[in-house]
Amino acid sequence: MNLYDKIASYPSLLKGFYRVRENDGVPGWDHVSIEDFEDNIQENIALLYKQLRNRTYKQKPFVMFEAKKQNGKARLISIPCVIDRVAQQSAMSVIEPLVDAELENESYAYRKGFSREGAAQKIISLYNKGFCWLADADIQDFFNNIDHTILISRVKHILDDKDVIELLVKFITPDYYFKNKKYKQTKGLPLGSAISPLLANLYLDKFDEEIKKKNLQLVRFADDFVILTKTKPAAEEAIKISGNLLAGLKLNLNLKKTKVSSFKEGFKYLGYIFLNSLIVPASPKDTTNVFSSFLNDSIDEKTLRSIAAKKEKLKELETGLNSSDVGIAFLEALTKKGITLQQFIDNSSSVKKQDNSQIEREQNIDLTDEPVYDQEIETRSTKTKEIPTSVSITEFKRSLYIHEQGSILSKESGRFVVTKDDIDLLEIPIIKISHIIIFGNCLITPAVYQTCLINRIQIALLSSHGRYYGTIDSYGNRNTELEKLQFLRSLDEAFTLNFAINQVKVKIHNTRVLLQRHNKRIKSPEITSVLNKTKQVLQAIDNTASINYLRGIEGSIASTYFHNLGLLFNADTGFYTKNFVRIKRPPTDPVNSLLSFGYTLLGFNLFSFLDMYGLNPYIGFYHVDRQGHPSLVSDIIEEFRHVIDSLVIYVINKKIIKKNDFYFLKEPSSPCLLNKRGRKEYIRQFEIKMNQVTTHSPSGTKVSYRKCLQL
Repeated sequence: MNLYDKIASYPSLLKGFYRVRENDGVPGWDHVSIEDFEDNIQENIALLYKQLRNRTYKQKPFVMFEAKKQNGKARLISIPCVIDRVAQQSAMSVIEPLVDAELENESYAYRKGFSREGAAQKIISLYNKGFCWLADADIQDFFNNIDHTILISRVKHILDDKDVIELLVKFITPDYYFKNKKYKQTKGLPLGSAISPLLANLYLDKFDEEIKKKNLQLVRFADDFVILTKTKPAAEEAIKISGNLLAGLKLNLNLKKTKVSSFKEGFKYLGYIFLNSLIVPASPKDTTNVFSSFLNDSIDEKTLRSIAAKKEKLKELETGLNSSDVGIAFLEALTKKGITLQQFIDNSSSVKKQDNSQIEREQNIDLTDEPVYDQEIETRSTKTKEIPTSVSITEFKRSLYIHEQGSILSKESGRFVVTKDDIDLLEIPIIKISHIIIFGNCLITPAVYQTCLINRIQIALLSSHGRYYGTIDSYGNRNTELEKLQFLRSLDEAFTLNFAINQVKVKIHNTRVLLQRHNKRIKSPEITSVLNKTKQVLQAIDNTASINYLRGIEGSIASTYFHNLGLLFNADTGFYTKNFVRIKRPPTDPVNSLLSFGYTLLGFNLFSFLDMYGLNPYIGFYHVDRQGHPSLVSDIIEEFRHVIDSLVIYVINKKIIKKNDFYFLKEPSSPCLLNKRGRKEYIRQFEIKMNQVTTHSPSGTKVSYRKCLQL
């Protein structure tokens, strides 16, 4: 089967539709929404299949609209029709691996396995090798100036299929309507088309190759690139070389944005501020994971203390901080606290010298529902062999759950082995395990402890009822410098308010999406009223003046949301109710039990990821700090609660979990608990949900929910 036949195949087109659905989006010129297309998916896919196979496919016109950029300038964004998005996504899935294989490793945008964070890591790595100067460049109006003749020539070099090339030409030369007038695109790539980023990378691949041939250190993210050098003259020469190479592609440098910079002076790139070995987000609203593991190497206490030991270096550091918004925020936070930069550096070691006994006291928490972590969820004896450690995945390691009371977890060669009464219940390679969760009484051999500490595999200890006792960890990921930054941020009132507003906005938005999807089915006036209320709140929430007022808003929305949650359950499940009440301590009914248990599992995952990246789970920015309370976990979990809410609705409406899967203890005010079968199935469904692919909004990438926690 040739490339074109693969693109035109029914399975590839169907896969293309699912990608379109994941991306979401509004209807195009023909007013057909994604939901409308899906209602007749077999007929629509069959029609597209027939058109492509018969070579009669003709792309429908795009709709163009102006979108304001951060600098106030406008750019044209295209909206293809859904059927054309499906065709493009099908083509993407077939040709992307072939194009990507041609690209250089210096290109970091729009590629699987490459990211903004990876580009930042490469820059710091080069700085550590002595590349402290750079040509910071930008291409003038890149997407709109791509020459089609040059582009198609590059495509022909890779794809030896005339039909595919003709199809790509159709994709990049659409008719489009802008302000009720019809135009034809003859130059550039339409922003908003799925195929455009891939072709844009291919267009600049020749540039990347030539820069590499000249032994220059390039880091490129779409049309924004830096070339790192060891001297200022070399950086100036790199700009000249870049301009000449781009001219051969009929492109020009944006001279207003192109300049020579240095790490000593500091510079901004891809939303980060680089200052010597320090890298921080330029915007307090940046919610992506900035503090990756490479920071452990780029910033250390020894380096910072050596700067503090020399007054001239300290003055240099203070000058550098005053040159950026983030640095100024640091110094203002210190001033509010009444300490100098020197005192802050001198006191930093106290964070690192925290003894193990204090850590153990802090770890004695219960990661369940905010605000009080003291739930007890039933997780009693069941054979571990019957419980899948996770769904089958390639992207992530697995979480190993052990429920069997009296079992033994040991190590044999490169495998973990669970036994009871000399019977092997489970064997699994150590390399496949990321976390171990122990419920109740299970013996762990010293060899397992040693292996987990060396390989940084966290062991979480819970009671047989699900009460979280603590985590056994090497704490090798603790990053003193990062914790200092985290402490500073927690003192910055402007940052904490912006952070809190963003978290609450995302939480309310996700809640609205969940309600909207289910209200299409039930068409409830009560749910419609909640949607209207949340819409009004979202429109006004940016003007919130204090965190306490914001907490009041969030509490009111949460109360209204949970009050109507029972309407989302099917009547024949036995869980439908018009007046659901969220009861946390302890959960006294099946729905609350599922919610709390799900939040517990989600909270542990978040706790582990925060610790893995060197962040302190106990230093938050929104929830009230108190001894032994992981407030940062509570902060971040807010935007993911809808994942558990959606899971609970799913397992109930699909009758995966039923009323006979619960029981009550005989004690007064006892919690409602899952029995063995229900517990096993709920954990299985939780793992399936966490590995379900979704769109990570900040980056636009397709990842699992568990990966979203990491990002």
